[in-house]
Amino acid sequence: MKKFIARTAALLAAAVMTASAAVSCSDKDEHDDHDHDHQVVGKDEIPDDANISLDDMPYGGQFKKLLPEEYDTPIGVDFDSRYLTDEEAAKIADYFYAISEKNSEYLEKALHPDYLKFILAQTGFDSAQTYVENEYELIKQFTETDYSFDFVLIDDMVDNSDGTAFTGYDVNLRKALPDANFTER
Repeated sequence: MKKFIARTAALLAAAVMTASAAVSCSDKDEHDDHDHDHQVVGKDEIPDDANISLDDMPYGGQFKKLLPEEYDTPIGVDFDSRYLTDEEAAKIADYFYAISEKNSEYLEKALHPDYLKFILAQTGFDSAQTYVENEYELIKQFTETDYSFDFVLIDDMVDNSDGTAFTGYDVNLRKALPDANFTER
């Protein structure tokens, strides 16, 4: 259980840092009716007669879609299931929904309680509700419009081959969850 919590906390920390880059946003009064079938590995990149092992495929070789009507998630999410579990992807969807709808209940569902306390202490906010309201406003200032997240596309993973990509996240997670045993990113 600690492994799952630690891994999810690390994923959410990354999601927090890349919120504007990882999601689509739309005007509050308009809803995106597009089908969110995304294909990271293009059809033109792989010949018809290719025989490539799934293990040799890049991120996006095995996309999975979680939809609210089929899974306990408030908005849809696409991800490569070789890299994330359904539960981890759902936590990321919960996080973005919490910001979009200014709903602290989903933020509390998305983040480990100790990590949420740490974020609130670091940002100086007195509550999860204040945090989501401020995050909403920050993104609104950037986009210059009211918005809502209606779908999350996790279309890439961070390359950590040199071991430095998560240094900042590691420091924050160790501070927030000092007793956790991090075994995976």
